[in-house]
Formats: sequence, C-alpha cells, structure tokens
Amino acid sequence: MTDNQVNRHDDHRVKGLNIRTFWKKVAASFPGIRKRRLVTLTAASCCCLLMCSACGLSSPDATAVPPRIALITPAGTGELAEAIRLGAEAAAKENGAELITVEAYPSDGDVYTPAILDSTGSQMQVKQANIHSQRLSRSAREQAQVEAAASALKQGASALLVDPLSEKALSDIIQEAQTTNSIGTIVPVIVLNDEFPVKGITSFISMDNVEAGRQAGQAMAELLKGKGHVALLGPDPLNSGLIQREQGVMEALVQYPNIQVEPKSICNTRDGCWQTAKQLLDQQEVDGFITLQEPASLGAADELNRRKSADKVRVVGFGSEQQQLEQLQEGVFDHLIVQNGYSAGYLGLNQAVARLNNQQVQARVLLETKLVSTDNMFWMDNQKLLFPFVQ
Repeated sequence: MTDNQVNRHDDHRVKGLNIRTFWKKVAASFPGIRKRRLVTLTAASCCCLLMCSACGLSSPDATAVPPRIALITPAGTGELAEAIRLGAEAAAKENGAELITVEAYPSDGDVYTPAILDSTGSQMQVKQANIHSQRLSRSAREQAQVEAAASALKQGASALLVDPLSEKALSDIIQEAQTTNSIGTIVPVIVLNDEFPVKGITSFISMDNVEAGRQAGQAMAELLKGKGHVALLGPDPLNSGLIQREQGVMEALVQYPNIQVEPKSICNTRDGCWQTAKQLLDQQEVDGFITLQEPASLGAADELNRRKSADKVRVVGFGSEQQQLEQLQEGVFDHLIVQNGYSAGYLGLNQAVARLNNQQVQARVLLETKLVSTDNMFWMDNQKLLFPFVQ
C-alpha cells in the first residue's frame, strides 16, 4: 500500500469529523493546551538532579546546572506558538535542558509583564496580561518582546529562541543578548519562522517562503482554471518573510496571462484586512484572495461570511489557527499553506544546545510546508502537522 493509499484510508476513517467537536475533545483531554504559559523545569532534569542528590555524587558533571534556554514568542500567536512550544519542550527533555517560555504581553501602561521566575527558579509569577494587546501599536508590541527577552536573560537564559515580531525587535533582542551576558560569551539567538537581514543570528529555522508563495499561487491558478482577478492581502514591506511569499506568488501567477493580480493591499490586523477585503469587493470584481498571513486570512473570511459569498470567492491562505481550520472545513478557505511549528521548536532548541556545546550548527534550516484542503486535512500525516499536541 502506498503512502497516498494509507492517507486516503485514514481520511475515510475520520470522515465526517467536525473540527469544532474535535477541538472540544482536545480541550477536555488536554486542559492545559491553551493556558500553559509557565516556566517548566523538565522531568529529565529533575530526575537527574534528584538522583545525584540521593546518591551523594559530588563530581562537577553531577551537580552541573542544566542549560536554561528561553523561548520568546509574540503575544497571542495561538496554535502555532503552542506547537512551537511543544516541540521545544520535547527537545529540552531529550537534551536535559530547562525551557523558559515567555509570551511578550504588554501590561496596562508602560510596564511590561513577561513571565518571571521566582527566587527559587522553580515557579512562575505571572501578572495579568492586557487582553487588548493586539490593539496596541506595533512599536509597543515590539518593545514588549524586547523586554521579555531582557527578562529571560536576567534570569540566566544561556540561549534564546525567538519568533520575532519585526526586524527592529530582533535587532534590539540581539543587542540585549550581546550586552547582558556577564561571562563574556555571546548568547546564541535562534530565529524561528522568519528571516531578517540582521547580524548576530546563530541560526534561522523557517519555511522556504518563496516556495510556499509559489504553492499558494499555483493552487489559486488551478482553482480559477487559469482565468480571473486575484487580490493579495497582507504584504508587509517591513516583513521580509511576507515579501518572499509575495515574490513566490507572483512567480507562479506570471505563468497565467489570463489571471490579473490586483495592486497589493497591505494590512496587518484582522480588522484592517476585513476592511481592505470589503473595499476591494465593493470597488471591483475579485475572484480570489491570496492571504499571506493569519490576520489577513481571517479578515477576508469575515467579509465573505458577511456577504454570504464564501462559495463564490476563492481563498488560499497561510496558517493553521483553530478558526482557520474550522473555516477550511466549512468551505470558506479552499487551501491553507501550513508549516510544521512543532519541528520549528524542536529543531530550534537542538540548534541552541549544539551551539552551547560548541558543536556545529546550521545557519539556515528549512521547514516543510504543505497545501492542506478539506480533502486531506484529516490524513494521518496532516493530523500530525495540524494537531501535534495530540500525539
């Protein structure tokens, strides 16, 4: 039996499964999935220290403190951030490392409240996060992420895994890493999900954004049978990853002379992209949207649902957030380009440990992306990609 036959068999086995019902079952079985934002000392490290204490071992290796590695993510990044964290946790357990997970939530006012270790290093004091953090300015969210990284460094993080909000935020984080270390060693910075032209980065772990853009463009061309008007939502001149996705889309669509690409529409928030989609549909004929990031996907979906025209306008988007998967199953999205967040966290932590052990690291690690639709979202391989926490 071929891999495709196996996948089809699994598809039939779960046929009819509703994504909302699935998530309710997951939430009941894994109550910490959405709330776990704690500093965790891995079980492997705890066992090692307890055994050494019980046996009275006194060698330097036996009492050595495990490397403390911090994972810094933008606030409110949802299921992708959760998958990254789970991958990093798994690698930390394998390597006997301690993982600190910090979400960069700004608090009310000018004081930021990343997660902070208590004096024992074993518990977390977490202040109330601002539930309206997504409405804050870009500069405020950038500063919050820098402050979160600085806090982790003060708590003794020997390496940083960063899903950067922007090039500016990443530059400031690297500066913090280079100036905070007290023993003269530069703290390795591993960048997840994006590539930015910033010096001082140890390794990039990300999808091939150009190739992913080609996948999206080709999928749209096939949906439209090579003819129609396509609008791009979400291109950001400050985000190199989105620029590369846009480049890949155009490389694919340029091969179809009967497909016209409307001038790109820049939007960075769900509400902003909803307004942009509404304006485009009001002013001109649009046969398909290619949405280059999660907020653009959800904003376009909001407008199509409002118009009750989800079956008339094709949508190819990026991301695997719960709401996107629900709307994929409901037919609002035709395809989603999905990356392996679990692998990003897992490989990122392994890269950090390798650098701390003076081993060779890869300057750039490319993650696999897949084109997911209602026809294949419940195939076994894609379930592992979309729902890594169930394994």
